[in-house]
Amino acid sequence: MTNNVLGKTLAFALATMISRLTGLLRDALFAGYFGTSEQYDAYLIAILIPFFLRKIFAEGAMTLSFVPIFNDRLRISRKRAQVFATTALIVVCVIAGIVSVAGIIFSDQLSAAFAGPLSNEVVELTSMLMKISFPFVMLVSLWAVFYGILNSLDAFFIAALSPTIINLTTIAGITLSSYTEPAILGATIGFVLGGLAQLLLLAFFVRRKGFRLLPSFSTQDAKQFLLFFVVASIAPAINQINSLVDVRVATELGSGVVATLQYAMRVYQLPLGVFAVAVATVALPELSRDNTDRVLFVRSLWKLLRLLMFFLLPATLGLLSLRTGIVSLLFERGAFTAADTSATSELLAAYTLGLPFYGAFGVLSRAYYAKKSARLPSLITIIMVGVNVFLDIWLGLTIGPIGIALATSIAGAVGFALLAFALLRNSPPSMEDLGSIFRSLVSSLVMLLAISLLKMMLEPGTTATIVLLLIAIATFLITARILKSQEIQELVQLLKLKNRSSNKSDR
Repeated sequence: MTNNVLGKTLAFALATMISRLTGLLRDALFAGYFGTSEQYDAYLIAILIPFFLRKIFAEGAMTLSFVPIFNDRLRISRKRAQVFATTALIVVCVIAGIVSVAGIIFSDQLSAAFAGPLSNEVVELTSMLMKISFPFVMLVSLWAVFYGILNSLDAFFIAALSPTIINLTTIAGITLSSYTEPAILGATIGFVLGGLAQLLLLAFFVRRKGFRLLPSFSTQDAKQFLLFFVVASIAPAINQINSLVDVRVATELGSGVVATLQYAMRVYQLPLGVFAVAVATVALPELSRDNTDRVLFVRSLWKLLRLLMFFLLPATLGLLSLRTGIVSLLFERGAFTAADTSATSELLAAYTLGLPFYGAFGVLSRAYYAKKSARLPSLITIIMVGVNVFLDIWLGLTIGPIGIALATSIAGAVGFALLAFALLRNSPPSMEDLGSIFRSLVSSLVMLLAISLLKMMLEPGTTATIVLLLIAIATFLITARILKSQEIQELVQLLKLKNRSSNKSDR
């Protein structure tokens, strides 16, 4: 792994960390203003389908199909890539526009389907909020085109930072909720305005990179993009059924369960979004460039997996150990009670068990998409959804909300096992790769031992949680340095290079 890859990963991770932290601030405000109320349930259901479609059109099929083809065109010429980007933008605009209009027209039916078990007031409120939130599908799909361009041009930071805007505008909507009727309307409007603002931001930075959209349309590009887009959309579309089924089963378990699941998922998605998505996002353009050389491709894939485990193993063990303190630190105030903290922490533990599996699945699937081959990831995703739906219904309706979270983790483990067997059986790791992963595991276990001992000495509370988090990070990094982890060595080298560059610029 070159410092270049690590640097891009860290840039994306830092930007995503900022975005996720503002997201947690947003959720903390939601907890304080709305707790686990019916209004918050209605909001979550209303934005669920736009988010579902965002995962398909924007972060899912759009990115997975756009980046490999864009890089192919970029190898030919910059102008050829510009023609393709313009063509993709037009195609996406038409598709997402139709979906947005349809969502507004059929909001009553969609609300009844997903919020039906709740009160009539919640169903009506959900429908109203859907009419406002569905234009987000168009905005975020167009945003994804510019996101893919910036990633392909190695501009990861600003692309990853842009969702912060949605969090900030939603926060503004929450704080102004006393001026809207119903109160949750302010947050919904802020959510949509944030989608518009992040689109304009990325369009501006694409232009600053010297990349222009040309007044042209290529039928050949449109056909290739649409074909790959349809195939690539299968996996994220089917995968998002998990979220829809989770919410649908949760509505059967009573008021507030949807909100509790979402609070747990938000915390779980912090390491998933910061580390797993960072590595997977960098992996796609990197592997797309290496896909003509099998030896280089396999070497790059394993180095990306090593980097992923370096981040996710300590994150998983740390989150399992400190989950109650973290949930309390983030949410326990105002309408969010100690009982809510306890319930959310249980669900967070169940979700966290699947963290390494979903992270690795994301990187492995990118290896297929880099080769413009989406069939196997799509097939395995169908199996994952089948497992999740079955376990959602069985475990959710027998042991309660924790069964829904466990179903998600088990489905992730099944998907990872199948994809890893298919892809890695003929691409085994080197001893260097195994040694690197082993050092990350040992460092994570030493970290877990340290915070477990300290937890017995400290009184639970905000200060203790912050201290334990800082000690956990320090213990892992120090242990990894002692064990001569290659990732730590590369990180130190990268920081030295940055420091030298900064010193030269100061002169």
